[in-house]
Amino acid sequence: MDDLLHDIQNRGAITPHLTAVRLGDKALTYGEFADRIEDYDIVLAEQGLSHIAAFYAALMHCIPSLAEIEPVAAKVQVIGEIEAWLGRERGEVAPARPRLRAVS
Repeated sequence: MDDLLHDIQNRGAITPHLTAVRLGDKALTYGEFADRIEDYDIVLAEQGLSHIAAFYAALMHCIPSLAEIEPVAAKVQVIGEIEAWLGRERGEVAPARPRLRAVS
């Protein structure tokens, strides 16, 4: 998780205007993403949460948006990538990609 956050912060410093995440017509640049992570550190500290706990809570919050992905094959691919990413350290699932990708 620290590697992922470090990667986002580096990309935010180097290429702040590139799109990091896109869902439909909404987009977030690496600069905006890095800023939001830094701002969220205050919330984490107040609530006594780690970055890992916050990430999994956010991921679970976003899962209902998978219903909007069409066609079904694309939805299945995204679910497989999430599953692979979550199981990457246990070796339970062979990851298709080393990192999560943006979904549009």
